[in-house]
Amino acid sequence: MNTIITQFLKSFYFLLAVIGLASCEDKGQPILDNTVPFKVQEYVDFTSGNIPLILSVPHGGKLKPKEIADRTCNNAVIVMDQFTIELAQAIMGEFAKTGLKPYLIINKMHRSKMDANRNKSDAACGDKNAQAVWDLFHSQIQSSMVSINTKFQKGLFIDLHGHGNPKQRVELGYLLHDDELALPDTTLNSSALLEVSSIQNLANNNIAGIFHTDLLKGENAFGSLLDQAGFASVPSSKDPVPLASDNYFSGGYNTANYSSYKEGTIDGIQVECNRAGLRETAANRQAFAKAFVRTATAYLKAHYFTEIPLKN
Repeated sequence: MNTIITQFLKSFYFLLAVIGLASCEDKGQPILDNTVPFKVQEYVDFTSGNIPLILSVPHGGKLKPKEIADRTCNNAVIVMDQFTIELAQAIMGEFAKTGLKPYLIINKMHRSKMDANRNKSDAACGDKNAQAVWDLFHSQIQSSMVSINTKFQKGLFIDLHGHGNPKQRVELGYLLHDDELALPDTTLNSSALLEVSSIQNLANNNIAGIFHTDLLKGENAFGSLLDQAGFASVPSSKDPVPLASDNYFSGGYNTANYSSYKEGTIDGIQVECNRAGLRETAANRQAFAKAFVRTATAYLKAHYFTEIPLKN
């Protein structure tokens, strides 16, 4: 008799368990959730600096997480800028030899998954994980700007890219198109052109009192200083205006949003680096890194500070 009751109870409890499992399945509730959370921090590197200079690298990432579909919205461009992360790291290494350290923000996600130099809608094409990486990248730039404003009251933002144009020279973007750079100096120095420049604050408040055109293509313009350091650049004193056929890059989302074009006292330049003789080998990148450090420090001293302030 006891054996019969025991068998009945076992069958009864088994039936209850089956009903319970079925109920869970009907409600769409998984019994176990082994999903690994998406780790946003794996896709953005950040280094805090001690000088009023920010470097960002939006298109050098190689990581392609399977959780994120390839971007297809709004004619998405998905080509990465090869060796720009390595170039930024070489620049940081050269700065370290001087005791100076810019702020550095690197996007490690491939452009096919997220474009860190576009607005969030175009950058992520609606993917929540891609949006989270975009948010982190841009929040690090914004926090760096707050830090610089607090410590130094002014500074410079550089958005580092690589271009594939035939002319092997550095292209510097100030949000001014080739036809605008070709305008007479009086027009380039007018309030109408200053209002669309990414260095408008510097043009109005530089320590030497020079004009907008001098900062774009004078002897101490960023491009001229780079040229003097061995890397041909446009605009510069030697190459003041790109041709209409050059496909010149005047600057993008980051330069527009993190420069004095938007507001404030931090100016911005999009630096588009050619491949041959600059990005393609470690030796080339090292040579450019030395030239870049020389240029950036000379630029800051000529226009922002007589001596570069250093604060941790």
